[in-house]
Amino acid sequence: MRKSGVSAGVIDLATITYIKETRQRPSDMQRVMDYCMQEKKTWDEETGIRFVTGINCDGLNSVTEFEATKAAWNTDEGIRFYQYVQSFSLEEDIAHKQAHEIALEFAAKAWPGHEVLVATHCDAAHIHSHFVINSVSFETGLKLRQHPTTLLELRQLNDELCAAHGLSTLKPYEKGGTKISAREYRAAISGESYVI
Repeated sequence: MRKSGVSAGVIDLATITYIKETRQRPSDMQRVMDYCMQEKKTWDEETGIRFVTGINCDGLNSVTEFEATKAAWNTDEGIRFYQYVQSFSLEEDIAHKQAHEIALEFAAKAWPGHEVLVATHCDAAHIHSHFVINSVSFETGLKLRQHPTTLLELRQLNDELCAAHGLSTLKPYEKGGTKISAREYRAAISGESYVI
């Protein structure tokens, strides 16, 4: 379960965040995966479970498998991987195991035909899961393409899954017809920098 020490007045709801990885060498992918899979971050002392799983791959061996897929399809150039984070509210009563199960369900629906490393971090007050996605489909050899609405589509999928599991979500907010980012919205509802 969640560790104590949550700051008063902080409102943080379930959402998906894109982590832009500008460096895309094999060593950069290894570095990101090593960070995501750190045992001290993914080990849940209450259950004795390490929350590292692969979708369409072996989580702990995902770097090798991602590279093998790229080699098999001769697609070793450009973007090698994408990273997203699924975060849950500090106020949710959610166990690490449930968060990891939701993350696995999300990854399977969000990136079919792709290898995905899913690592749920248990070492922080806010429960969150990292997704590292192979840019090359193991089924077709085609590259995963991001477009301007990708994050919105992923957030909608996340909202649907969280609602199905009885969890709160970040409500869409528009100011004067213009959508604002999740960070701006959280700041606005907690009375911080952004003015509603």
